[in-house]
Amino acid sequence: MAHITVAEANAWLESTKLNVSSIDTAVEGHASQNILSRLASVFDTSTWINETLTPKLVRTLISMYYVSYIYDRVYADDGENTSNYAFILRRNADFLIGGLLNGSVVLEEIPDVVTDLMDPVFFPNDQSSLNEPSDDFPSDGPPAFTMGQVF
Repeated sequence: MAHITVAEANAWLESTKLNVSSIDTAVEGHASQNILSRLASVFDTSTWINETLTPKLVRTLISMYYVSYIYDRVYADDGENTSNYAFILRRNADFLIGGLLNGSVVLEEIPDVVTDLMDPVFFPNDQSSLNEPSDDFPSDGPPAFTMGQVF
């Protein structure tokens, strides 16, 4: 079953140049696999199996890739040339995917996904400075010096 509708695909097309009347499931499968496999490192994509269960922004990304593939197929001169419009669609989709992966773009349906697992953790921090040193955490406690202090 497709992740996108004909209307979502046609939203990216100029109706006087190209329109789709049905979703090519092979092309849509490739586009959705491309998007979902990239998002699977942050989101549980296993339930995103159709247009109803797939988040809106993800459907938009899939439709952008789908249309870019269709557009390239129709307007490429000889198999080596691709369309600038198709390239722009893929580039914009890739930009949004990067935002979803790094947490700067949020899915409305899944707002509380932790995406900062690779961010550095700083120590000491305010909480560790408030704690008393212990056998488990001997580095806890107040700072030994401050900036601008003369030794």
